[in-house]
Amino acid sequence: MTEPEIRPAGAGDLAAIVRVFLECWTVSYAAVLPAPVLSTMDEKSATALWAGALDRPGTVLVAEVDGTVLGLARYTVTGADGYLASLYVSPRSQGEGLGGRLLAAAEHGMAGSGARAASLWVFSDNAPSIAFYRSRGWELTGAQRVEEQFGAPEAGLAKVLL
Repeated sequence: MTEPEIRPAGAGDLAAIVRVFLECWTVSYAAVLPAPVLSTMDEKSATALWAGALDRPGTVLVAEVDGTVLGLARYTVTGADGYLASLYVSPRSQGEGLGGRLLAAAEHGMAGSGARAASLWVFSDNAPSIAFYRSRGWELTGAQRVEEQFGAPEAGLAKVLL
């Protein structure tokens, strides 16, 4: 694999971001989320979701390889608190290190913006993602939630940023 470029996303990346997000939603989440939850996300709703994310405060990073966006991360920082809102890698590129590179870039960006610690939410049944974050120093906090938009239980994780 060619070395990925991790860079801030721009408005011109919206279609590629939506493509990666929907690939993850339909392929990676197929074994994690119930069918009624999976069916809530289509191209129209994903485009609205990500257009809004690109317009809100925060940083969206993309991982691009040979001109193709294959992953993305979104984070925000409020004072000393960082929040990783999203991390998605195309199912066809998972296991190649893109997720780790995106996570490291997001952690670096949060720390560089003054965050001393960060948090995130992951679907509780998404054991591979939980293992991914834990292998990179994130710890389960014991916090749980169910967002109305998705209707599936989520677990909280946190990490002290160095």
